Amino acid sequence: MTSPALNQILFGPPGTGKTFATIEAALEILAPEFLRANKNDRAALKTRFDELAEDRHIEFVTFHQSFSYEDFVEGLCAKSGEDGQLRYDVVDGVFKKMCTSAIAEIKSLGSLFTKGESFGKGKGYVVTSASDELLNLIKPNGKELPIGMSMLRTLAEYVRSEQLTVDDIRNKHVFDKMPETKLEKNLINGYCNILPVLVERILDAPSKRAEVKATTQPCNARVLIIDEINRGNISRIFGELITLIEPSKRAGADEALKVTLPYSKKHFSVPSNVYLIGTMNTADRSLASLDIALRRRFTFREMPPKPELLEHIAVGKLNIAQLLIVMNQRIEMLLDRDHCLGHAYFMPLDSDRTLERLGQIFREQVLPLLQEYFFEDWERIQWVLNDHRKAPENCFIEQPPFKPDSLFGDQVMLNNQNNQWLINEEAFSRIESYWGVIDHQTVLPKLQDAIEAEKGDIQVRQLESGSIEVLQAGKIVRPSKPILRDLAAMHGLTTHHASGREFNTRHLGMAVISALNGVTV
Repeated sequence: MTSPALNQILFGPPGTGKTFATIEAALEILAPEFLRANKNDRAALKTRFDELAEDRHIEFVTFHQSFSYEDFVEGLCAKSGEDGQLRYDVVDGVFKKMCTSAIAEIKSLGSLFTKGESFGKGKGYVVTSASDELLNLIKPNGKELPIGMSMLRTLAEYVRSEQLTVDDIRNKHVFDKMPETKLEKNLINGYCNILPVLVERILDAPSKRAEVKATTQPCNARVLIIDEINRGNISRIFGELITLIEPSKRAGADEALKVTLPYSKKHFSVPSNVYLIGTMNTADRSLASLDIALRRRFTFREMPPKPELLEHIAVGKLNIAQLLIVMNQRIEMLLDRDHCLGHAYFMPLDSDRTLERLGQIFREQVLPLLQEYFFEDWERIQWVLNDHRKAPENCFIEQPPFKPDSLFGDQVMLNNQNNQWLINEEAFSRIESYWGVIDHQTVLPKLQDAIEAEKGDIQVRQLESGSIEVLQAGKIVRPSKPILRDLAAMHGLTTHHASGREFNTRHLGMAVISALNGVTV
């Protein structure tokens, strides 16, 4: 098992669960044992995440165009003193606060080692100093041995999370079990006699959260989650820290760097126990246009749509996974994979598998998103929804007849292109409209299950969606209510409720179908 990356970005189209996935990504760093034990219990994972956030192990921010260096690192805040004079105080931003807290945790580890104490076989390794960055030892031969505190802490975290054992360190198996770790191989294998003892000292240190069970004990890391990281001005927000977040430039690393902050004028470095997790909507801005300096310092985890999570969800007999797959195939052909629809839009159907809920998702989320993707190019939106091949009553988008003469007269010459488009609200309440997205030809077989009756060349039927459809000579009649009223009058049927309110089309249609089939209602 490889250790989590210090800097990572979850990227993908909207609705693919990137923010949702940050909970598991954070627990993978802070509580890997708890994550493995509760992998399928989302409520338990969210509760543990909230606990860690409450303890300031996790912070959450959202980047936007107004988010600045002063919000992220440090800035000046104007305050009025007791003497009425205006003064400017340096105020730490969210990232600097987290780094300060993480450094304090590292310093507490340095206090575990006392100058003059000895370790190893024959107690030949003697501590000369211990700081927040280095543990300095004198070897039996009298030479100095500086050991990075970050390396000891990382080894201790591996052991605590059961990725390694102390015996693995002692027997030189660290890189066999973790070939991708960035720890220095020569140092670890060369001092396998002394490192296990130092790691055990860290593991045996008393915990600040003794009341929490050992299986949920967090390591001393901190996690900053940056939602919508690509919406902020990266150069403005990170400033000189864009260099310091690089793993090799962190405090305690071989190439560690410090900078002098512009407001406080203090030296600052980023500790190696601070992790950054970003989310990025690829439809908002392509991956290629992201700040190249940021891209180089982060690892990227793609979060594509997962229609397989919808396989068990159906509205009537309509499989939602199949519906999403077909639409995304068309979007990918017309645009690219960065603009696909995420499965999260349809997850509410898991608890409410109704046509009304599906219609609400399409009308309020899917269609507006397609309008944004295609810049109001309604013809291409029709292609995604397969409207150009459906029966008119099943189309979500329809084009009214183009009659410029009635608007401008015959003296104005316009081309034949019709730029008028209307949304057919009735289509959202017809299951046939959604079947037609998958394949317009699959709509007709579904009508075989409809409740129907005939009178001469008139056919009345109730579709799977419950809607009433009237055909005359094989053509759909719209509106259908006048013919239904005539058929009801021919059979002596009432067309009004006892209150005097007229039946709606569905109620009247079912009464007519029953009468035509000789059924008394």
